[in-house]
Amino acid sequence: MPGPKAVLIFNRDDRQRNLLRSLLKNEEHGVFDTGDSLEALRILQEENVGLVLVGSELKGMSKQDFKSLIEKLRPGVGSIFISPFSEKAEEFSVNIQELLKLVRDYLDSMSVIDRELSGMKKFSYSIADRLLQIFSVNDKYFFNNNHLVAELSRKIAIKMGLEDTLVEAIQMAALLRDLGKLMIHQQILEENKRLSQFELTPMRAHSSYTVQILRQVEFPWNLDPIISQHHEYYDGSGYPLGLKGREISIGARIICVADSYYAMTTDRPYRRAMTKDQALLEIRKNAGSQFDPEVVEIFLSVVREEPAEKIQKKSILIFEREANIAAMMKLGMPVEEWDIVHTANSVDAFGGIRQKRPELVIADIDTLGPEAFMKFYQTVQQRFPVRFLIIAPNKDYLKSFLIDVDHILRPVTIDALAAKVKSMLSEPPVSVAREGDSGLSGRIEDFSLSDIIQILSLGLKTAKVEIVGTKGKGILYLSHGKIVNASAGSLRGPEAFYELMGWEEGKFSILHGQSTNEINVTSDTMHLLLEASRIIDERDAVYRQSA
Repeated sequence: MPGPKAVLIFNRDDRQRNLLRSLLKNEEHGVFDTGDSLEALRILQEENVGLVLVGSELKGMSKQDFKSLIEKLRPGVGSIFISPFSEKAEEFSVNIQELLKLVRDYLDSMSVIDRELSGMKKFSYSIADRLLQIFSVNDKYFFNNNHLVAELSRKIAIKMGLEDTLVEAIQMAALLRDLGKLMIHQQILEENKRLSQFELTPMRAHSSYTVQILRQVEFPWNLDPIISQHHEYYDGSGYPLGLKGREISIGARIICVADSYYAMTTDRPYRRAMTKDQALLEIRKNAGSQFDPEVVEIFLSVVREEPAEKIQKKSILIFEREANIAAMMKLGMPVEEWDIVHTANSVDAFGGIRQKRPELVIADIDTLGPEAFMKFYQTVQQRFPVRFLIIAPNKDYLKSFLIDVDHILRPVTIDALAAKVKSMLSEPPVSVAREGDSGLSGRIEDFSLSDIIQILSLGLKTAKVEIVGTKGKGILYLSHGKIVNASAGSLRGPEAFYELMGWEEGKFSILHGQSTNEINVTSDTMHLLLEASRIIDERDAVYRQSA
């Protein structure tokens, strides 16, 4: 609990209790006092008490037993037993000034310890969080839900009224519970069918492996029983020891439910994810067998309080041969907010962009080379406008681009990449082209008219294409991907189209949604492209012969 530690005075003698309270109330630490044993226990549980001054004992309980009860209710709390005294100063059986100094020094030292412990806990959590980011770089299935399980486990533990330190231990154990899977062969982890009994043996040992890995780490919590038991079942059918009921630590019982929920609602190599409702039904059905019924009840109440629609992760698509930039992004972006998708070829990249509609595409220009990459970039922007961040070895590689594109030069560092990405994502999103919006513009030398037509045809687009070259100006109209009108100077119809297809220099621009009522081309668009190719080849052959 935040704030300075307080003193609890427990004394059945009202006069002695009031006197102690009056002596201590001017100190900077809070003071609680009571002569009721039940009230004293409540204060210990609910308030930030660091020291108990005891002037009366509980009937039938020794000082040591009373001290043990205090420490159990509030671990780490100190206790001082004071002999009875009268109100006359000269008859005090304790030196009040020494007592006040003792109280002050003790609580001050507790504050220092609390600050140091708080710092240690934050450090432990940040290290664990970073470990998971590193491991998730090469692990698709077993580390991406740890933050979700940890957060859900924390909420359940808080709602159950567990002590703060135990809540923290449960959250940390949920984060680190699967580290032992690092000691299991990757082929088993990625198996696309249910595991055999032989393959299950190392899988079922992963919680023990985790405890072994963490044994040399001095955490400010005892995580061993929580981690080692999180696959034990309430009816004793779990592993590794077959514990049942309250033999299983409360932290392990909580994580068992949270882990199972997210396991069921996440795709795995051998099955598709369940819906939220299907998973909740399974958990209800297994309350009392696999799961602690009390934990299930609290879990269901926590899930009911969650927003009806969970915010989906946003995605960033990385297009590169190796997964180096993807690894940097996984380490530099919050894993609970961002899905980092790596693709190594243009087909997968284009499909990923179409399916994921990412917030950003980060692409290494060397993956395809400048010219091929330019066509890929133009194709993507025509179909699915999206932010691009180009990775290039130097600025010369970017000269062929028709527009000013965001870029970062190699060598790339995690900090520089993360800063650039966050800056770009803070800008307004790229909007999808609407009817009447301008589309791409550029040079025919870099993006041929044939490529433009095939892209518009494939997307069944209605658009106007304007071409300005050294030979004049031309216009093409497409309706639902089919060429319906062509003009080039005085030429009209197919002849104009064939003329335009022979232009090798000039600029083009695409205006989406613009149409015409004048139809002067009725031939199939693919036939026109083939015929234009034949005419250009024949013309080039004649030119070569005459030369």
